[in-house]
This record gives sequence, C-alpha cells and structure tokens, in this order.
Amino acid sequence: MFENLSDRLDRSFKLLKGQGTITEINVAETLKDIRRALLDADVNFKIAKKFTDDVKGKSIGAACFNCCKTRAIDG
Repeated sequence: MFENLSDRLDRSFKLLKGQGTITEINVAETLKDIRRALLDADVNFKIAKKFTDDVKGKSIGAACFNCCKTRAIDG
C-alpha cells in the first residue's frame, strides 16, 4: 500500500516539476492526483482534503511571495 502511494506521489511531483511555469491550474491538478492517491491508500477523506487544501494555500501564497519579491528586486 505504501509503495503504491509513494509511486503515485513521485509521479505527481515529476509531472509538476516538468512544467516550465507552475500555475494554479498545475497545482490543482497535482493536488487532485495526490488526494486520489491518499484516498486509495485508505486515508480518511477529511484528512486528505484538509492536507491538500493546506498545501494549496501554502503553494499559492509562496508563488505570490516569490513574485512580489522578484519585482521588488527588479524594480
């Protein structure tokens, strides 16, 4: 069970890394795959949803922070 979960998570992250630019759509698709992998591994639905929602919030905030940081340096 854990090997399958690990393989699916690795595949999801490789797909995300292969993108030239990480967008909110890329993050949403990756998190959808991660949520499915967690559910297939018998993780409680509420826990899987909370985890992916937390990761989404942090990833979008990080992307925004890096964007603002780059503009401040360039500008």
